[in-house]
Amino acid sequence: MAASGRQSVSNGCNHRNEIPMKVTESAIDDGGDKSSSILRAAAQVFAERGYEAATVEAIAEHARIAKGTVYLYFRSKEELFFRVCDDYIVEIERIGNQATKASSMSAASRIQQSIHTLLALSTEARSMFPLILELWSVSASSQRHERVAASFRHAYSKFRRVIAEQIRKGQQTGEFDGGVDPSQVAAMIVCALDGTFLQARIDPSLEPVSIGDRS
Repeated sequence: MAASGRQSVSNGCNHRNEIPMKVTESAIDDGGDKSSSILRAAAQVFAERGYEAATVEAIAEHARIAKGTVYLYFRSKEELFFRVCDDYIVEIERIGNQATKASSMSAASRIQQSIHTLLALSTEARSMFPLILELWSVSASSQRHERVAASFRHAYSKFRRVIAEQIRKGQQTGEFDGGVDPSQVAAMIVCALDGTFLQARIDPSLEPVSIGDRS
């Protein structure tokens, strides 16, 4: 599965599509525009080439800077990849946390809002999906990338807990069936979201937001 994911990334590249700023701006230090520009370029190159084939030279070229400038901000290609991964995870967590702040909404509405926001992000940034595939692939590929895998496990676990907590609140208010296991239902919702992302990548005619809003 990991190998097929990387193949999808390398074959699905589109040099005209840019990875959205929101994916790479969340966890940036005070390096300013140069740092964020390098991270955007790195996200794009990792999406197009995959981690193994990506080079610091290619990232510098995409950012239109000298290779040495990259090393003023990041020590290695591996550090760049971790930063891109961390920024993506921060974005997922931000979306999950938004749901808990809407106290005036019903539990069902808060869950629906989280689903809508994630699916809208995938629709607005289809060029981001090869990067997500690469992150999935690398996180499952070897012990070398255990840090990426651990970050993903943490992010998925946290998002499932957020959804499960909303389900429990809905059970307490009578919105949801009290006989179901919130954790299992939350896991199924997250799996459905991942499946929707993948289908939309394979079949561009699918509209993830419409699918989510009608579910």
